[in-house]
Amino acid sequence: MKNLKQLPTIANVAAGNTVSVVLPVGNTYETLYLKYAGVTPAQLKNIKLEINGNLVSEYPSGERLVSMDSHYSRVQTAGVLTFNFKRPELHQLRDKRFFGLDTHKSQGIQTCNISIDVDAAAAAPVLTAYADVVQSLPSVPNYLTKIRRFIVPVSAAGQFDIDNLPRPRGASIAAIHLYMPDDADADAVCQITKAELLVDNVNWHDVPANVAAEVQTANGRTPQTADSAVIDLIRDGDITHALTLTNTIQDMRIRCVAASTGQVEVMIEYIDIFHPAGF
Repeated sequence: MKNLKQLPTIANVAAGNTVSVVLPVGNTYETLYLKYAGVTPAQLKNIKLEINGNLVSEYPSGERLVSMDSHYSRVQTAGVLTFNFKRPELHQLRDKRFFGLDTHKSQGIQTCNISIDVDAAAAAPVLTAYADVVQSLPSVPNYLTKIRRFIVPVSAAGQFDIDNLPRPRGASIAAIHLYMPDDADADAVCQITKAELLVDNVNWHDVPANVAAEVQTANGRTPQTADSAVIDLIRDGDITHALTLTNTIQDMRIRCVAASTGQVEVMIEYIDIFHPAGF
């Protein structure tokens, strides 16, 4: 039976502090709801989900978490940051339940927490966490979505390749979000105008960013086109379409076209099993 429970009190919540949301181990967390007041999502910074002190997922701010959730048309609630460990946008119920943050000790998990830096400009921050949890089953593989962030400089407008992103063997890639917000033009469109995915010289995403967004919309997504261009490999709600990272892949790269210089923030959604010494 699913249980909705309040998590332990978040200590030292104040402007300028780093706080930790503790997730007691032993449960499988499907969703975590972080209620906030006196602070904005943009002022909740350097968000990191860690297990046994090892990084699982990271976001530069709550604003980025909201943006990625919005891409998937996940329900947003005013005053709440939602951490979706299961994936509600998948079409098969078994696939939705396939994911979750399983903290059973049989996984070798001793600690689990989310650390957050509260901006010094926050007015009067108040944070309270709740979670949907279900009973864990010992020794069941713990499949997680792992969000990793990479910054790539863009020295000139036009085409450039990103060819050095991690390819952890056995993991898969569900989506690649390329953030380069439009800060200068009047068109309010992300500066990445095309994003291709090439694997051993086969192009799996050979369309302009605006066409990709249209197709994603047709599949129930809500593309955040002012901020990002997205290579969404599971846009039809089928997790089996994620790119499996096998040892036979010799070359994988994202080929982008940028309208200006600056930097692109690459947010990759990896699907991977948790293991203490893993990626």
